[in-house]
Amino acid sequence: MTLAEVGHGLVLIGTGVGSPTQMSVAGVEYATKSEYRFLDGYTSVLGEIDSQLLETQVGTIETLLRNDVENPRRILELAKEELVSLLVIGDPLQATTHVDLLLRCHDQGIPYEVVHAASVTTLVSGGIGLQSCRFGRQVTLTFPVGDYLPTSPLEILCESLFLGNHVMVLFDLDPTGSGDVKPIPMTPEQAVLTLELMAQKLRHDLPPHLNEDELAADDVRGRLRARAVQERLAAPVRQWFGILCSDLGTTEKRIRRGSLGTLSQLRDGEIHCLVIPGELQGLEAEAVEKLIPPA
Repeated sequence: MTLAEVGHGLVLIGTGVGSPTQMSVAGVEYATKSEYRFLDGYTSVLGEIDSQLLETQVGTIETLLRNDVENPRRILELAKEELVSLLVIGDPLQATTHVDLLLRCHDQGIPYEVVHAASVTTLVSGGIGLQSCRFGRQVTLTFPVGDYLPTSPLEILCESLFLGNHVMVLFDLDPTGSGDVKPIPMTPEQAVLTLELMAQKLRHDLPPHLNEDELAADDVRGRLRARAVQERLAAPVRQWFGILCSDLGTTEKRIRRGSLGTLSQLRDGEIHCLVIPGELQGLEAEAVEKLIPPA
């Protein structure tokens, strides 16, 4: 029995990447049948035109920011009595925030369902000719806020590259760090600058967990990460090779390759992510060379 037949519960609906025309038929049907429709405006963002298109497809939608998504008391109370849909750009379960929401439904006995859609991970690996099985952990670059500048994204990136994996780098949407403002996507220039600041911080103040002299002899993982960071930081960040993906899923999508310094100068596009490839061989190397134009 579907939630539409039950008459209440929470449906997480993926709208796909870019235009809401990417949303599945099942997603549209669930959204139109819902008494309440919310759009997660915290983990991603839709442009004004696409927001209007989405409302044309499914009906009036209320956009929620971070506090309302992470503290979903209102959503859950409504879902106990009515059918509620939360629309998520991309795939609903790409963010741990939405997994937490399903766990809350489970604990409170609220029926739930997930309608999946394409995520940025799918579009990126297929769109640039790289094998999805060769991607390591994704990392997200957050805006520096005051003195807060975590270096863990750069450390994970270096380790994955050291192992020969490709790395997808997602860009932050909130320069305040509060989650309570309208999303302002990070630009390529800001992303490269953030990587540079992380690298500078590690070079000038190497933490103990990256200092091989302070690690135990049997700490294989720690020593690997330390070696990976030191080797990668030997070259300036702006000299690293990358692939910039902009506005995927829309008619304005652009994918370009080049040094991070060159990519940082690109000004067109609104939503970006970056791929830093590991070792390229065979068809992957040919695909990058022939299918992706230089910046």
